[in-house]
Amino acid sequence: MILLLALLGCAEEKKFDQFADVFEPALTVNAGELEPHGKRLQVLVHPEREGVCRALPELRADIDGVALTRLHGKVSTGAFKYDRDCFVYEFEGDAAVLAKVAGKPTNTVTVTDGVTTVSLTARNLLADTALVVETVEPKAGAEVVLKLSPGDDRVDASVPVSVELRAEGATAVSIPAVATPDTVTFTAPADLTGPVQLDLMGTRAWGPEVTVCTGTQKCSASRTFVAPTLSLELK
Repeated sequence: MILLLALLGCAEEKKFDQFADVFEPALTVNAGELEPHGKRLQVLVHPEREGVCRALPELRADIDGVALTRLHGKVSTGAFKYDRDCFVYEFEGDAAVLAKVAGKPTNTVTVTDGVTTVSLTARNLLADTALVVETVEPKAGAEVVLKLSPGDDRVDASVPVSVELRAEGATAVSIPAVATPDTVTFTAPADLTGPVQLDLMGTRAWGPEVTVCTGTQKCSASRTFVAPTLSLELK
């Protein structure tokens, strides 16, 4: 009888507000220029299926050992509606935090409550993205190649990539493009010559490669960037 009471007592004391109770947590990391915040890192942890609402007050996160700030309250922005104290746990790092861990080929984001931990390591998570014209003499009606760095991102083939060409006094033209980790290739219109301004569309096709995913079956990372407008002369 004494043993049974002791076991019941233990059962009553168990806390069901721990990270381990979250159903199959997924870890999502977004980095880059995120409006209206500017340079920022956003970390989201969420269950694959909603269950019991859990506040998880002990949950914390860091990037390469530098602490991130936990956010609280409900979010209702367009299609994004969630409770950061219930099913989606959100952390962020501002430009000052990112400056402390910038310049590394890989970065590791860790989320833990001191008992259960999930983490991801991603390549080029905080990389600056550059775009230049690689074709020496771009010609109307011919293939034009743009060079993209850092150059070893993963490419999501489901995201359409295009370039928008604007010549003075003419209507902007959208041209489908072929994306690789380090190039953007398109065929210039045969009837478009002279100075042209070029904008790259579909930059979400490029993203950091997740090299390690620990404590969960689902990790994802993205890097938001806006490529600078390029000027080229089509012969």
